[in-house]
Amino acid sequence: MAPGKTIAMVGPTGSGKSTIAQLMVRLFDPDSGCITLDGHGLASLERDTLADNAAIVFQEAFLFDDTVANNITLGGNHTIEEIVAAGTLAQADGFINELPEGYETLVGERGTSLSGGQRQRIALARALIRRPRLLILDDATSAVDPSVEGAILDGLAQLDTTVVIVAYRRSSIVLADEVIFVEDGRVSDRGSHDELYRRLPAYRALIDAYEGDD
Repeated sequence: MAPGKTIAMVGPTGSGKSTIAQLMVRLFDPDSGCITLDGHGLASLERDTLADNAAIVFQEAFLFDDTVANNITLGGNHTIEEIVAAGTLAQADGFINELPEGYETLVGERGTSLSGGQRQRIALARALIRRPRLLILDDATSAVDPSVEGAILDGLAQLDTTVVIVAYRRSSIVLADEVIFVEDGRVSDRGSHDELYRRLPAYRALIDAYEGDD
């Protein structure tokens, strides 16, 4: 995939989307084959190097019993301007500033004082503050309103970051530059949303089913 593009990965439950996403950041290595980043096999990269250049955000966002700011930086050396910029890009700055102490508000153990969508946006800001070259969102905006999700994806499109989203909503999928359709652990087709919807019955049925659930 070309740098700076947004790729939507779509497929039935259990088709292997999350496994592929985790392989891309080397949470574990494939039994065979090779995944490359800028032409370099991931297995040949130091894990610290990969961690500096790639980030993954999961559906379940874990927050620590600490301030919003510290949950974003995780102890990294970042200025308040960088923290706010990451929060703004994650569409989190608005609700954060409405908290009692803003970015210095304690969120409680596992972030229980916040909604699911708020926790997801703070976790996204945590990834974005590192300015990764590869960002993977594994259903990481599922608890966010579709209009907010669209604003997040629009903002990410302005970065020089390759974004891979495990997507379900049509509103998210149509914003991607390319869609990859996964079945039984394999990429069975790829193209734009309109192309796949027109030519691939399995893809069309899945998108229609997702819309019906929504």
